[in-house]
Amino acid sequence: MRNDCNFKYKTLFGPVPSRRLGISLGVDLVPHKTCSLDCVYCECGPTTHLSLDRKEYVAVDRVKEELAHYLLRDKAIDHITFSGSGEPTLNAAIGEVIRFLKTDYPQYKVALLTNSTLFDQPAVRRQVKGADVVMASLDAATDAQFRRVNRPHPRIDLKAMIEGLAAFRKIFSGRLLMELFLVDGCNDSAAELSEIKRVLQRIRADGIVLNTLDRPGTEAWVQPLGPDRLKEISDFLEGAEIVRYEPIRTDGVKRQANLKQRLVSTVRRRPCTALDVSRIMGMDVETLQPVLDQMVACNQLVLKQMDRGLFYMAV
Repeated sequence: MRNDCNFKYKTLFGPVPSRRLGISLGVDLVPHKTCSLDCVYCECGPTTHLSLDRKEYVAVDRVKEELAHYLLRDKAIDHITFSGSGEPTLNAAIGEVIRFLKTDYPQYKVALLTNSTLFDQPAVRRQVKGADVVMASLDAATDAQFRRVNRPHPRIDLKAMIEGLAAFRKIFSGRLLMELFLVDGCNDSAAELSEIKRVLQRIRADGIVLNTLDRPGTEAWVQPLGPDRLKEISDFLEGAEIVRYEPIRTDGVKRQANLKQRLVSTVRRRPCTALDVSRIMGMDVETLQPVLDQMVACNQLVLKQMDRGLFYMAV
């Protein structure tokens, strides 16, 4: 294992302050926008490689080396989270990486953010059941809205995906959260929500999370739901948690030497405001703002205005 200061991370990003996972070190197991869905709301942009092919997109030895190198020098994290700019379960070696973490670094909790599309495969369910937390998406319960909102790979079958989620619940002893991303005028109708509620009651997750557009999405026509409508849906789903974009603790997040590289790595995976970036980096906005301005002037970052503020995005 290398321990030099010039070691560059290709699969790790963050740590990122998370509302539910605390300080989360991200692990990106697939190339940018390699995914089984092309969701209209995705903050990472349109999917460029729509695929169901499982393979070792990122070498498992490289992932292990980066994790060992990082955890040797910075241990102030709460979760190691498989997420990023594509679907983590497309990497056929995800199970091996989870076993590595649980064996060599059992003091850290492991989380998986997934779009649920590969849970119809028993091998995938077995590989990820060792995680401590799984946050699985389910944005629709009817085929029409699934194809409108998530724009899946043609071979994905929504019914099989739901069956897979129910099967996973039976073998998973960790915390399962189901996330529903609501798009105004699409999956928020009474009929669709009734079907979603029926499916969620069958899966019996430990929690339900409601989300709506906050960062720039893939399609310009996508609109967020207002707070009153979100509250109505939360009540209908019997107390689902509404994602609220509030200040998050930043203790344990340390500066890294190559600030610009880390900035690009972070906003490439999710657009951020200057305040978001300051929380992620553990630095004040006054220090970061000149760097952000310079990167925009050099066409390394671009800006987009949203309701919550001005967002920085990777070119």
